Amino acid sequence: MSEAELHFLRARLRGGILSKARRGELPTPLPVGLVDDPAGKVVLDPDQGVQQALRHLFASFERTGSARAVVQAFECEGLRFPVRIRSGKRKGELLWMPLRHWRVLRTLHNPRYTGAFVYGRHRTSTKANGKTTVHEQPREQWIFIADAHPGYISLERYETNQRVLAGNAHAHGVERAAGPAREGPALLQGLVVCGKCGKRMTVSYHKRRNILEFPRFCGVLSTCGESVAVRMDSNAQDKACLSGAVPAGGAGTGPSGPLDPGRGGEPGGVAADAAQLASPGRARSR
Repeated sequence: MSEAELHFLRARLRGGILSKARRGELPTPLPVGLVDDPAGKVVLDPDQGVQQALRHLFASFERTGSARAVVQAFECEGLRFPVRIRSGKRKGELLWMPLRHWRVLRTLHNPRYTGAFVYGRHRTSTKANGKTTVHEQPREQWIFIADAHPGYISLERYETNQRVLAGNAHAHGVERAAGPAREGPALLQGLVVCGKCGKRMTVSYHKRRNILEFPRFCGVLSTCGESVAVRMDSNAQDKACLSGAVPAGGAGTGPSGPLDPGRGGEPGGVAADAAQLASPGRARSR
């Protein structure tokens, strides 16, 4: 058989797959919590424990807004998460394992939990050396059929979750615009980055005689090969921010210029104010 004939056959097979996918009739692997009934229709897993675990995951993320906080909630409550074996002699069996961060993200990013049929989220390519690579496809290239089967969350809730996850990812990106919302009275938590190294500064709280002291922003700087820890009281920074706030919507000013949380690392932003407010007496070598 010639190469041209093989290409023609592959094209016809690909066309048949896409045709069935557009009708929502293409059998695809289902995530845990969804199963095929005897008639071939996708339904919720009849195991109530599986359903409760998934609903608890989505409810925990809606409450906390953080995938890592969901993992911590499961650990604190001593809960396990269902996992379906996909291959081997025990294929199809259900296991209960500790919840992992990557599994929370994969569950939150999967649109099938909205009750939609989705095909084309990923595409596999094979290089000349035989190595296979999986590429994530943009949403406009998906085959998406809403309300194809029962789900665990609404499509609106799914879209909200994606926006929250994208906002949380900014905490680790180049712009570092913001991080996930956290508890505590610090005014600029999740927004302050070091003006020297660009790393995000963490917040720590301390109590003395059951009275909460002002929180401190802590960071580690690597300057000229020397690791130096820098700390600063949140009280000083909060006062600097509030004293320069303009209620009418104008830009506030701080000790070194406008306070712009979205410009972490730029001169005149929050990072620069954090660097100036850090007391030299608190810096110590590690």
